[in-house]
Amino acid sequence: MEIKTLARPDSDLRQSEAQAQLKAAYRQVFGNAHLFDDERSLSAESLFINGDLTVQGLVNALALSDSYRRLFFDANGPYRFVELNFKHLLGRAPRNQAELSEHVQILATNGYEAEINSYIYGAEYLEIFGFDTVPYNRGATSISGNSNITYNRTLALASGFAGFDGDKQSQLLCSIATNSTPRAAQRTPGPGDRNGQRYTIRWTSSNPVGLNRRVVQTSTAPYSSLSSVIQSIHRRGGSIASVTES
Repeated sequence: MEIKTLARPDSDLRQSEAQAQLKAAYRQVFGNAHLFDDERSLSAESLFINGDLTVQGLVNALALSDSYRRLFFDANGPYRFVELNFKHLLGRAPRNQAELSEHVQILATNGYEAEINSYIYGAEYLEIFGFDTVPYNRGATSISGNSNITYNRTLALASGFAGFDGDKQSQLLCSIATNSTPRAAQRTPGPGDRNGQRYTIRWTSSNPVGLNRRVVQTSTAPYSSLSSVIQSIHRRGGSIASVTES
């Protein structure tokens, strides 16, 4: 008796879908960066193609890879790194200073892996993407529960289909600090001029003698110290009114 081995009718379709999801995951997680073969996570790719790893597991493996760490953690300050994690892993920008500071604190206290896992295994990720959907840029649509400012910040982080998230300066530092919509005119200094550029920060604090009014104060800082000065003001209970070039 002749026994015939029939191929699964959906095997080719499964492979095609897996390859498409794999390509989309690399594009989203790495912000359109071009990776050479030796920079790719080949073991995670193999597990995913064989059906032994969910999309969520694949995204986690890519974000914990040496290549992601080198491109986005080693090359950037904590503010920019957290910005990019929100974009790559949740498809949106940080909502406010508290959310940004929370993740900077996770990174500082618990380390790189804990910071990555806090997005991928968080309630928002599971609600929006589940186990089998590649994260995507949600700036193209209004995000439930988010303000118009968050929507505009998400658009400001977008680099376009062919763009690469290689800019090493925070794109939302001033916008989040002042709780304002990012403006295209507020250019982040480039590598050639950032070290010499100084910024004036106008902020208010409670009157130390307890009067029911706010006292306006002014601080100045070079770009290299801007994020730490802003964090210090927030820790003291201050509210930032504006950040402008001096």
